[in-house]
Amino acid sequence: MFCLNAIICAYCRYMKVNTMKKTLKYSVALGFMMLILVACSTQKAKWANIQYHNTTCHYNVWWNGNESLNTGINKLRTTAVDDYTSFIMPENLGTESDARSINPDMDRAIEKGVKGIKKHSIYVKGEEHVPYIKECYLLTAYATFYKRDYPSTVNTCNILVSQFAGTRACDEASVLLARCATMERRYADAEMILDQLVGNFAKGNFSKSVRGKLYNAMVEATVPQGKYKKAVEYIHQAIDANSDSRTRARLTFLMAQIYQKLDKRVVAAKYYHEVLRYGPEYVMEFNARLGEASCADFSHSDIGKLERQLDAMLDDKKNEEYRDQIYFAKGEMYLGMKDAQRACENYRLSVALATQNKAQRARSALRMGEVQYEVYENYDVAQRYYDTAMQCITPDYPQYDAIRRRHNLLTELTSFTRVYERQDSLLAVATMPVAERNALINSKIEELKKQEEEAKERALLEELKNESKAQMNTLKGDWYFYNSQTVQRGKETFRQRWGVRTLEDYWFLSNKTMLSFGNMLAGVSSFDDDEEADSGEDEEETTDSTEAKSVKPGGDPNDPHSPAYYMKDLPTTQAQFDSIDSLIAPALLGAAYLYYDGVNNTPRALECYLRLAEHYTTYSGIEQALYMLYRIFDRQGNTPQANYYRDMVLMGFPDGDYANMIRDNEYYKELQRRDRQIDEDYEEVYTHYGKRHYSRVLSLVAQADEMYPGNPALHRFHYWKGLALAGQGERVEAVKHFNQMLSTVSKGDSIVPLVEAQLALLESEGRLTAEEQADENITERDEKRAAQKSVASAQSGLENDKDELPPDAQVFRYREGQQYYVVLLVNERTVKATELQYTISDFNTQYYSNSGYKVNASLFNDTTQLITVHRFMTEQEAMGYYRHLLQEDSPLKRYQETDCQPVIISTQNYATFYNRRNPAAYILFFKKYYLKQ
Repeated sequence: MFCLNAIICAYCRYMKVNTMKKTLKYSVALGFMMLILVACSTQKAKWANIQYHNTTCHYNVWWNGNESLNTGINKLRTTAVDDYTSFIMPENLGTESDARSINPDMDRAIEKGVKGIKKHSIYVKGEEHVPYIKECYLLTAYATFYKRDYPSTVNTCNILVSQFAGTRACDEASVLLARCATMERRYADAEMILDQLVGNFAKGNFSKSVRGKLYNAMVEATVPQGKYKKAVEYIHQAIDANSDSRTRARLTFLMAQIYQKLDKRVVAAKYYHEVLRYGPEYVMEFNARLGEASCADFSHSDIGKLERQLDAMLDDKKNEEYRDQIYFAKGEMYLGMKDAQRACENYRLSVALATQNKAQRARSALRMGEVQYEVYENYDVAQRYYDTAMQCITPDYPQYDAIRRRHNLLTELTSFTRVYERQDSLLAVATMPVAERNALINSKIEELKKQEEEAKERALLEELKNESKAQMNTLKGDWYFYNSQTVQRGKETFRQRWGVRTLEDYWFLSNKTMLSFGNMLAGVSSFDDDEEADSGEDEEETTDSTEAKSVKPGGDPNDPHSPAYYMKDLPTTQAQFDSIDSLIAPALLGAAYLYYDGVNNTPRALECYLRLAEHYTTYSGIEQALYMLYRIFDRQGNTPQANYYRDMVLMGFPDGDYANMIRDNEYYKELQRRDRQIDEDYEEVYTHYGKRHYSRVLSLVAQADEMYPGNPALHRFHYWKGLALAGQGERVEAVKHFNQMLSTVSKGDSIVPLVEAQLALLESEGRLTAEEQADENITERDEKRAAQKSVASAQSGLENDKDELPPDAQVFRYREGQQYYVVLLVNERTVKATELQYTISDFNTQYYSNSGYKVNASLFNDTTQLITVHRFMTEQEAMGYYRHLLQEDSPLKRYQETDCQPVIISTQNYATFYNRRNPAAYILFFKKYYLKQ
């Protein structure tokens, strides 16, 4: 203080200040300046230092960062759309695209948090003395969490836990650690952390203000694991701990979803109704009402009231975009009432309307397929709806594997049933009396015309409806022709109805040659006569249409309005009838096996096997059908029938495998050993082909022909024989061999597309050789073309083993723990690489300002440039950036994929990629190991 007074006095003498008042004024000002200078230091933990840095950190840094964090969270709440077809969590964190959209806000929050820590931390003697530093750490942790940068969040939270133990910030960081583990699907780690925190709370060692976040995190960790009992307990505790009505509504809705999942419809309906108490946003209120209706049952619900409520929701214009969900809820309600027919009607409408909502389309299609499969056993319809659902879901969809297995099973089953059902229909129509067949064809054509007319009327009504809406949207008092939009719309409507017409008298008549001068003078009377004549002709046509018209075989066979269209596939000769039988028999056998061993429908399997045994005794697969009939009747306890078919197998095929299985129950082991041997021999053939030992491949295939005569697996061996012949340069022999395969293999065999593709490739190579016979010089371009052909062959699926990459792509290695580049292959002829480079840099500045990514451009070959973004520390980080480049806000959206294609590449593979300059080969490697294709 003495030094300070001396400085003030000296300053006053210098300024020649004599009055006491001025002296005091300057003393206070100078003293305050000196206090600030002393307090700015972060090396000493003095009261002045701590207060200064804490205040500055709070108001100058943390407050701004927290505002950015809240802005990003509110933006995420607005953009992230809840999927009510699956469980909703206490907080919707959105998709990766949603998280990227708030990157600028979160980056600013991170920047402020880091700035606060760097400039205002007073860390002396192992202790942090500025209270708001822990808030800066917490700010940074939350910002990285919402960016989905979980490793950074974990690092920040670990600092908080280690340095600020026993504080609210430490407890909040611990909860955030558990949430990171949940997001990364490390559920065991998440539950271990949360259980410890619950124990701390029971002992009074946990901040009460963080209790809501703790139980929310426990709900997040248990629901994805299917631990619904624990989840419901935590939801009740979370509802009590949270005062926010929005969060409580979400938790209550989630509890209703869980009870509905467990088929406890009454309890679910109660909680759906309870959601309405919290005054949720309209979409949640709407779905809660739908959920309540879908959980209705006879004993606890007023079905009539719920039906009227749902119908009123359908009529409400503001629910037009949600009609697919309303129909699904009606279907669920009727299914709860055991009215499967009305349920399916509503599911069908839901699927038809859900053109934009893929999640609802998948949900409705799956439920429709499930009812058709389990209740009606209508596997054909079920397969169509499962096929629709598979187009809308991804591998992370709940029970995806089970859905995919059922879809594959139904697809295989219907590939057989549709064959024999179609052939049965053709046989039935072909054997009809001529008059009856003609009447049937005429009725089909008339029905088609009627449907087309109804479709036109619906389209016209919809068009008029849209026109009326457009007119209602115009300002009142405006004349129609003053509005250019409505005039243009009217012109388009006129053109669609009447075509292009010249502005002249009788414009509505397309043929005016029959209109005489006398008709014009006659005016209205002549038209009246014409109308009467027309009406008379119509009466004649109506009278004639009631009788069966004779159907002439002529006409366009591709026009469904022509009788020839319905008669083109009807068999007329004995050879055609025999051809139909050759298609029906294997289809019946395949369907019977899948009915019995796939969908567990023994009665349907019996129908197919009995039909084979009765009508197709010369079919090569009849032995298997008889054996299966013996087994089915034996298991049913029908001994006479079982003995009958057992004797047929033993007497008709005494040396066959099925007869041996009847005599010896252990004979199936021999069959299994034989199958294993065939697989081993096939693997050897494939291995030698991969090593280009073509002569060895040919000898192994010849041995297989001798060892396994008649075995269907021989087709696979012969496929590689054809490839080996082509590899030896015997193109003509290879083409001949593949053509012979096509003549002997069933059209439905999976090997057929591969053989056809190889034939097309061989023929194209033959034409290429004929065109370029004169040029015997092998250039670098020829080598590139050869490499690209080998890659194209692999892309077309010509390899039997889809997991095998061509040699050009096998030079790359996939290893975990690598660092990565994101590389853009830019077509220099259509894209300015330097302009794109600057655009990518601006993109990084906007969304990845704290990541420090660098962008470089380099020449790759004469037509391609590389734009390299580096460096990414993990595969997940690089793939996240890659996926962002495919989004709508990406700078690449204005380019075609062929003009600018992004890939990620490890630093280890980058040198190989750059030296070999074969991007097509690396793209195959990238798709297999990173895109999992």
